[in-house]
Amino acid sequence: MEEQKTLDNLFAAARLRPVEPSEALMARVLADAFAEQTKAVAPPVLAAKGNWWLGGLASVFGGFGGLAGVGGAAVAGLVLGFVQPANVTYLADALLGPETSVTLIPSVDLLMGEE
Repeated sequence: MEEQKTLDNLFAAARLRPVEPSEALMARVLADAFAEQTKAVAPPVLAAKGNWWLGGLASVFGGFGGLAGVGGAAVAGLVLGFVQPANVTYLADALLGPETSVTLIPSVDLLMGEE
C-alpha cells in the first residue's frame, strides 16, 4: 500500500510541472510534417482498357477493389437469403422468440397463391 501512495505522489508532482516542447523541436516537427505532405499522393485508379463501362462502374465504387467488395457482399446476401442456413433461423429464434416465424424467402406455394 505504501508503494501505491508513493507512486500517486510521484504522478501528482509530475502533473504540477507539465513539460512543454521547445520552439526548436516544434519547428523541426512541423518542417518534417510539411515535407512529407507533398510526398503523399493517392494511388492511380486503373481503368479497364477493353471495357470502358466496367472502368466507369469501378470508378463509382472507388476502383476495382471497391467494386469487388460490393459484388462479394451482394453475392453473400443473395446466398444467405436463398439458402437460409439453420444458424440464421436459430439466431432469429433466439432474438425474436420461437413463436415468431421469420422466412427470408417464401416457399413457391406461397408465391403461387397456394397455402
